[in-house]
Amino acid sequence: MLKRIHTMTRSVVLLFAAVALFGCTSRSSNTPGSGNPTPGSPTSALPEPATTGQFAAVANAKLAYPVRVSSVAGTVYVSDAKSNQVLGIKDGVTTVVISGLDKPLGIAVAGDLLYVGNAGRKDVEVYSISQQKYLRSLGGAGAFQMPNSIAVASDGTVVIADSKANVVQVYSAAGAFVMTIGSKGSADGQFNFPSAVAIDDTRIVVADQGNHRIQIFDRAGKFVSSLGGEVTGGLSRDDYKGKFTRIAGIALSGADILALDSAHAYVQVLDSAGKCKGFLGSSGSCPTCMKLGTDVTVAADGSVLVTDPENGRFVSLSKELR
Repeated sequence: MLKRIHTMTRSVVLLFAAVALFGCTSRSSNTPGSGNPTPGSPTSALPEPATTGQFAAVANAKLAYPVRVSSVAGTVYVSDAKSNQVLGIKDGVTTVVISGLDKPLGIAVAGDLLYVGNAGRKDVEVYSISQQKYLRSLGGAGAFQMPNSIAVASDGTVVIADSKANVVQVYSAAGAFVMTIGSKGSADGQFNFPSAVAIDDTRIVVADQGNHRIQIFDRAGKFVSSLGGEVTGGLSRDDYKGKFTRIAGIALSGADILALDSAHAYVQVLDSAGKCKGFLGSSGSCPTCMKLGTDVTVAADGSVLVTDPENGRFVSLSKELR
């Protein structure tokens, strides 16, 4: 039997307490696939952020409240919202630290580029890992209201879930604004707090947390399908299959979609049609458990990693489906 984790009391964490921490206003004039953003959006030549992160010495760097995770070439990169840092960890050793961030949330790594969404500066900053320096800001300071999740496709296309604005923004590999997907609402192609995003060669997949579903778009931003629905009760695990309470993170593994539900401390593995193949993870403090998972990614070796902020760590889940 699956258990909820103290219902809403544990939801007051940085990543999901958008109403408490950042308010809940949103832009509502954008439409799915629209290439014409509203005034003040990324095409309006917003300024570079006045402050950017700095690469720092590694000594004694530890995770305090890890919220988002990305894994590339054996290094796990984690955004830490409490310490305002991004840490890169390989084989248990911290090898990269970027400090001086401002409520870092979304994170993604593509080759040498590291993308960080700063909720405080309302921007997405791009860093070179090898050169250890800041490169640029996508859209400029203030281009986002809450850049909560970032994903990068194999061709370098960048997608950002702006949870507070209820949209997904898309940028080219060169950093040019491409389009805005979505608006506030519950219809197809609309969002109520899009909490996470993933992308592959054919799909943009969005966790629509407030609507308890996953929405799939093609690479041009056209709505394709919606998966899931709200968990309304039930006594057995079967009652939860393909349904969600609070989707925190998503990841793609081939055709499968991995959806982390922070209300239940598990990852659902769904096929492309939304059928649940099984569950990964469970609640607790064991080496493969989580108290309150906030993000999920799939490493190159197939390991499923989740951030576990209340335990101050990230964990590799057992690969055995339940």
